[in-house]
Amino acid sequence: MPHPYSTDLRERVLTAYEAGEGSQARVAERYRVGERTLSGWLKVAREEGRRAPKPRARGPAPPGGEGAALAALVAEQHDATLAEYADRLAGRTGVRRSPAAVCRALKGLGLVRKKRRSGPPSRTARTWPRRGRGGAPSWPGSSPSA
Repeated sequence: MPHPYSTDLRERVLTAYEAGEGSQARVAERYRVGERTLSGWLKVAREEGRRAPKPRARGPAPPGGEGAALAALVAEQHDATLAEYADRLAGRTGVRRSPAAVCRALKGLGLVRKKRRSGPPSRTARTWPRRGRGGAPSWPGSSPSA
């Protein structure tokens, strides 16, 4: 979702229109905003008296204790899948969450599921870069074979 225009810009545009510096179309063109945007701002200012954008929605807050229960689940078994965490969380708290919601909650708690590699690189996987399109050499300074 895009960010709203700044409060400063909204205030300047509304003040310019209210001061009679031109029609809605001219003021919108001068400040490089859409005419519909300006008319919406004017409507909100007239009806609600609000000249600033609404605060961005954050979504529903998780029920109390759910974050602590999730942190406890991770402490017990740190290598479970998101679906397993969702099932166990539903069993503990009685609240069913999707794996995506569990992932967002883990990020919010600062618990990262990505494992860090501590051993040597794989002996079977590719360890060099792939060639470019059409078999072009991918190493700098290399020349095509004859």
